[in-house]
Amino acid sequence: MTARRARARPRGSPCVVLPYAVADGARNMAVDEAMLELAGGGSTLLRFYGWEPWCLSLGRHQEAPDRLLGRSPAELRPGVDAVRRPTGGRSVFHGPEITYAFACPARAWGGPRAVLQTVHRALAEGLRSVGVPLDAVPEDAAEASFAAASRISAASCFRDPAPGELTAQGRKLVGSAQCRRHGGVLQHGSILLEDRQRLGDLDGRDIGPDEPADPGVSGKGPAIGLNELLDPVPDRRLIVERLADSVARAFGAPAAVRTNASAETPTSAALIRLAARYERVHRSGAWLWRR
Repeated sequence: MTARRARARPRGSPCVVLPYAVADGARNMAVDEAMLELAGGGSTLLRFYGWEPWCLSLGRHQEAPDRLLGRSPAELRPGVDAVRRPTGGRSVFHGPEITYAFACPARAWGGPRAVLQTVHRALAEGLRSVGVPLDAVPEDAAEASFAAASRISAASCFRDPAPGELTAQGRKLVGSAQCRRHGGVLQHGSILLEDRQRLGDLDGRDIGPDEPADPGVSGKGPAIGLNELLDPVPDRRLIVERLADSVARAFGAPAAVRTNASAETPTSAALIRLAARYERVHRSGAWLWRR
């Protein structure tokens, strides 16, 4: 009897890495949504970015507390932005961190659950290459992690590490969320340089101006930053380079194929056009505080 040939998983196009950039909350989420739409057309895209100003993000389906409704982001804390993510999950305070976003066709690379696991493995490889002592991740943790990502409460995303997420010393270092739309899947998340995540809690903690975002909020909570694991913390550009190479290799590229920040390509032109459309939504108070 002839052995039945195993069904091959659909593959996506090799991963293309977009330039590192720093932007405010609405712009960052708009670019991620644009990546998601391009992924539905067959692209596999990766980018790393930062936040200026620092920003509180809510999960797509997370309810904002009554005391925050109708307030502008500027009223939450001086110098701190606010935005609602296209992905689910709970609130995150985006301060000293490296944020990643990965988008690919939903049916490529084994589907969303396989993408979640592959991205986490690749990020772990990149972090270990710069000396980060990560905890071991059980092989069977991907399903539990995928299910846990959809749980919603007022607590910060980083308060409860889910099975399969990247931790060090038993504390959460990388928090991720995922969504599927337009025929694509988007996964993005935060890699903490410092732990400021108690500023992301919404359960009874006022995020008004009387609690400044100063270095004193970093502490021995359920989250951990690279500053508690490495001395000194490597240059951010080196960390991004190692992470990008690791993720790109995991998704079909021999090394990270980076686009030039100043050169316009069909992908970059489409990304700019789509992001401008999504940015109008993400700057809307109706979207930010929707119930």
